[in-house]
Amino acid sequence: MANVNCLKCKYYINTWDKYAPRGCSVYGIKSAQIPAVLVKRESGDDCLSFELKNNDRRKDDSAKVDFNDPKYW
Repeated sequence: MANVNCLKCKYYINTWDKYAPRGCSVYGIKSAQIPAVLVKRESGDDCLSFELKNNDRRKDDSAKVDFNDPKYW
């Protein structure tokens, strides 16, 4: 389970439930614990659905707008 970090998984969700703020959309889990810990405790196996999030948010420079450019004012 050392490789499974739910916070970096694309299936990790935050819920509005104050008693179960963490969840997993694959397993349908909502709990107070990290979902990987719950999966390990209940099944005895590590989480097999872990996939790293794609945090590639607009790294393309052409999509950026420079509002300090005089042509916008």
